[in-house]
Amino acid sequence: METQTQDYKSNKAERRKELRELSKIAKQFQNGACPDMSINEILIHHFYKDENNQEFKTLYDWSKAGFKVLKGSKSFVIWGKPKAIKDKNQEAPIKKTEDEEENEFYPLCYLFSNAQVNKKDAKE
Repeated sequence: METQTQDYKSNKAERRKELRELSKIAKQFQNGACPDMSINEILIHHFYKDENNQEFKTLYDWSKAGFKVLKGSKSFVIWGKPKAIKDKNQEAPIKKTEDEEENEFYPLCYLFSNAQVNKKDAKE
């Protein structure tokens, strides 16, 4: 069980590292040809979208729409909504000033594409 937890944490750290690298490239797009798009929009449009992968949703959103994600599908990773980091000595989250981005934590958000889902059976 402990090995599975270590593997999960290692995999998550690797996915975060890959996303940071892709985000650096996306930032260049944002500063140039795509100033009106967010980093996540650039990631989806320029890096993930292709002729098979056209629509992206979370597992929850696909399920809500009546689809199930195929077993073994690898998710596409984007940045989640930032969360304020709590100081261990304070009860309330630290307020962010303009230059204090280190006080924010951007979780990973896992998406699946239309090519990775099937319609649920009526009995499911």
